[in-house]
Amino acid sequence: MKMVIARLVVKPLILLVLIAQLAVAGEGIFFKRHSLHKVDDVNNVYLVSAQIDFQLTQYLEKALLNGVTLKTRIFIGLGEHRRWWWNKTDYLSSINYRLKYHALSRHYLLTRADTNENWNYRSLSTALHYMGRVVNYKLPRLSENTQDGNHYLFMGVKLTPSTLRLPLKIQSLFGDDYGMRSGVISWPLR
Repeated sequence: MKMVIARLVVKPLILLVLIAQLAVAGEGIFFKRHSLHKVDDVNNVYLVSAQIDFQLTQYLEKALLNGVTLKTRIFIGLGEHRRWWWNKTDYLSSINYRLKYHALSRHYLLTRADTNENWNYRSLSTALHYMGRVVNYKLPRLSENTQDGNHYLFMGVKLTPSTLRLPLKIQSLFGDDYGMRSGVISWPLR
């Protein structure tokens, strides 16, 4: 009798839980590829490349279609491992984008804030794909003491709506619907 209950009740429940997890796992910011190349040994200069996959939540997609601008910050930093304290981190550089939807032309407008470059896209997926491309991004010169084996470079992404009303700002502290963060990737320096 217990075997019949297990087959008829427990297995379908486990299957439903797994399907629900797959549906939720589609939302977020994910690194597809990432690499770090040293281009100048004398000056200790690196190039970073990455392909970042953005899967917006329904809330963010609706907000974008209703006129809310989405801000994206791709940040790159230098970290130092410590034994007795938290790791020391310094931000080296960031790439900032603004994504808007223009309802009259039905185009997505992507602007890179640091260079003021603008692009127009007919589809959201194309705009998100371009926003996630980091190709040979040159980092500032690193000091010589970063080659001691205790230092690392890291990269992460944060996407948020540009304007949130006060109740949503408070809710955004406790929920993931109103903004997204990627995991942080790192590369050891040797």
